[in-house]
Amino acid sequence: MGAKTPTAAEVAARCAITEVVHRYCRGMDRMDRELTLSCWHPGGTDDHGPLYAGSAEGFVEWLWPVHADMVVTRHAVSNIMIELDGDRAGVETYWNLVLQVPRGDGVYDILAGGRYLDRFECIDDAWAIRHRQSVLDWNRVERVEHTLADFADPPLIRPARPGIPLTAGTRDLADPSYRVLCGA
Repeated sequence: MGAKTPTAAEVAARCAITEVVHRYCRGMDRMDRELTLSCWHPGGTDDHGPLYAGSAEGFVEWLWPVHADMVVTRHAVSNIMIELDGDRAGVETYWNLVLQVPRGDGVYDILAGGRYLDRFECIDDAWAIRHRQSVLDWNRVERVEHTLADFADPPLIRPARPGIPLTAGTRDLADPSYRVLCGA
């Protein structure tokens, strides 16, 4: 037996919830506090196990100086399972991340994957997280030995337009994406 056809309201709810999940990743990776905090309802909570458990505001306050020291943070999500129950939803989202961390003896990539287990609520027509639990499924740490810059001469990839640099992303509101995403 197949799944029943969702209503327009169910499709809209799933889209809104998915948008919140994506907005969280963008907020974290661009170090955009306001965008990150917009993912929780006021009074929302976060549980990152031994790292942090408490209010969403406290989570962001704790995490910002930790992330500020990193060279790169990159959150990617997939497999978003949403179970709707009126104005509430249970959401499981698979995540993978890369955190590039400088240390005295070099730079390290922290590679990890897990799941966000979220309780969402729709209040005043806005879906947001009421409680998030982050579950770690795997991780590893690798020392960064080389980057593409190490293969510039001769180039690892022969550019069609030599001398034109790649557009570099930044971990702040100056990132080129803020010129493309209107009102983001």
